[in-house]
Amino acid sequence: MSSRENIRVIPDTMNNVVVAVSKGQYRIPQFQREYVWKKSKVIELFDSIYKEYPIGSFFLWKAGREHNQLFRHSVDLDIRPIQADDNIAFILDGQQRITSLYVTLKGLTISETDYSRICFDVKEEKFTHREPDDKRFIRVCDIWEKNILKIATGVDPQYQDAIGRCYEILRTYPVSIVEVSNQDLPAVCKIFQRINQSGKRLDRFDLISAMTFSPDFDLREKFRQDVLAKLKQKSFGEISPAIVTQLMALIKKGACTENAEYSLSTEDIKEIWKQSVDSVLLAADTLRKSVGVQNANYLPYDALLTLLAYYYASTGQRALDDKQLKWVQQWFWRASFSQHYGSGGATKIGRDKELFDQLAKGSYPPFEPAMNLTAEILVGTKMTWTRSAVRNAFLCMLAYRNPVHLINNSKLDLINGGISDFTSTEKHHIFPQGFLRDHGTGEAEIHALPNFCFLPAELNKRILDTRPSEYFPELRRENSQYKEAARTHLLPLSEDSGIEQDDYLQFLKIRSELILQEVERLTGLSTAPSEDQRQKAVERLETQLRDLIHSTLADGYGLEYWKMAIPEDVRTGVAGRIEAALRKNPDIKPEDYVSPREKLNFCNMGDYSKIILIKSNWPRFEPVFHRRIDLERHMEAFSEFRNALMHNRPLTEIGLRAGELAILWFGTVLPHQNAPDTNGEEGDGNE
Repeated sequence: MSSRENIRVIPDTMNNVVVAVSKGQYRIPQFQREYVWKKSKVIELFDSIYKEYPIGSFFLWKAGREHNQLFRHSVDLDIRPIQADDNIAFILDGQQRITSLYVTLKGLTISETDYSRICFDVKEEKFTHREPDDKRFIRVCDIWEKNILKIATGVDPQYQDAIGRCYEILRTYPVSIVEVSNQDLPAVCKIFQRINQSGKRLDRFDLISAMTFSPDFDLREKFRQDVLAKLKQKSFGEISPAIVTQLMALIKKGACTENAEYSLSTEDIKEIWKQSVDSVLLAADTLRKSVGVQNANYLPYDALLTLLAYYYASTGQRALDDKQLKWVQQWFWRASFSQHYGSGGATKIGRDKELFDQLAKGSYPPFEPAMNLTAEILVGTKMTWTRSAVRNAFLCMLAYRNPVHLINNSKLDLINGGISDFTSTEKHHIFPQGFLRDHGTGEAEIHALPNFCFLPAELNKRILDTRPSEYFPELRRENSQYKEAARTHLLPLSEDSGIEQDDYLQFLKIRSELILQEVERLTGLSTAPSEDQRQKAVERLETQLRDLIHSTLADGYGLEYWKMAIPEDVRTGVAGRIEAALRKNPDIKPEDYVSPREKLNFCNMGDYSKIILIKSNWPRFEPVFHRRIDLERHMEAFSEFRNALMHNRPLTEIGLRAGELAILWFGTVLPHQNAPDTNGEEGDGNE
């Protein structure tokens, strides 16, 4: 059968859609998320309808009766329960819009939001959420039900036409229904995944839950009861359900690719469910006790829990022996700090499964991912990046060291105290936020990773915005074992730590070195950058500067900024360098160097300083660099360091130190290449 016979487009009206919902002819399938639209978005939808703007089509699946059990019943919607002989269509795309229309026009209350309070302002001819007055602000549900006699008496005659117009538009507004039929559930789930591109996409777990649903087994509910509830009892927090589906795919299919997960049958899942749950719980316990993962939120990667759970599931072991544990620990630290699972996760999990298969056979396979962790990366990583593997591995590392109270040496309770209490940006800055702000430090710099440790609330309150040179000596006087306590936090003890001098940048450098030393101890891998890596770091910083200059000036002046915002002597110098490059390379075309971004490639560090610091440009760059004096000092130091490195020139100890500090400083203020992917504001539903 051709696709033309499977899909048809039906012109319809909003009235008919609402009627179909009220009669139970249109239903919401299990794999759709709950209704989540905010009042503001509902009002925007009605405003679009009234102005006769398009609101998109609705995608329905005309399912056979054998799929009737897939519907999600909602008491709040006041729709009768489904009957075995009902012929229904499931809403694949448009759930949030259709539900918004239905609950508003019916005047229902959902999740404590009273949608009968969405009113039509007859004077302004717009929609709002407020208490109706039956004079100016008329309930939309009353207009829909045509309670004209009820509402017209209080409305000024000059606005009564607006009520009639609103009623007519709502009833006759044209909609387009795209209906798919003659498709089984797996095919429909894939269709849904493809069409559901805007808003909050369903994940693979939702679709697998739908595809494997049966009256006696609901994967979503089993996950809540058997996994989440038990982890909550252990104070471990919530894990992603993807961990469980990937684990089951590894067990049954030998891989956790999309196809492998979608091929899981209900029988497959039932067969290995208890085994999978037990293995996940064992793996969580191991990670907490052996590598400091006190809470699921601080897993560097879900893959770490998935693979360890796979080992328990495949071997039937209840615990690791000493040699196995040592191998697992090293694998954890290496994978985390190298950001091994940052890309190609499913492929790498499938490949690394073989490591655990070898471990199960008694061998200890090598695992040596490329380690590219530097002080620059540590400083450039922000505590606010909750999805950063380096950030989370750092927190686990600190927890693994069993940190103690800096005054009384009592062990900090990171479980019952809640690790989140210690990792919020308000409670654990070593150089306090207020102090740093008062000294002109930017927000990004304040939250640099090496500026954090675990502090109990009462000590944090005591410190508040006190300068480090004041409160650290107090800690040492009050605690005769301060050095031992400080070591549990990887706090520097040397005189050049920057603490006594309130030198924040120096402190970041010294603490980063301590962190890197500990990473080397845990991973057994060197973090020392090679000469090539140093050169790449310098080149990366230069590229970041050029990109920043280009984007900032292009936003302010457009692409004509080269003539408008670049100092004349810089333009002249660049023109000479381009001319020299063309003479040296006859094959290069002059037009390749026309764009301002290409011309920036011919600027030197002195040119960058002139461009940024010129009076007319500085206000645009000030939010990034904050203080001119800091930029000038670090730009000069970096330039000397860069030139010595690139041209194999000797560098004094002072010059080396200043260059390293400059790189760290730029790492705190410039956009960082290792920033994790984060979701922005998510949409309000599965649209």
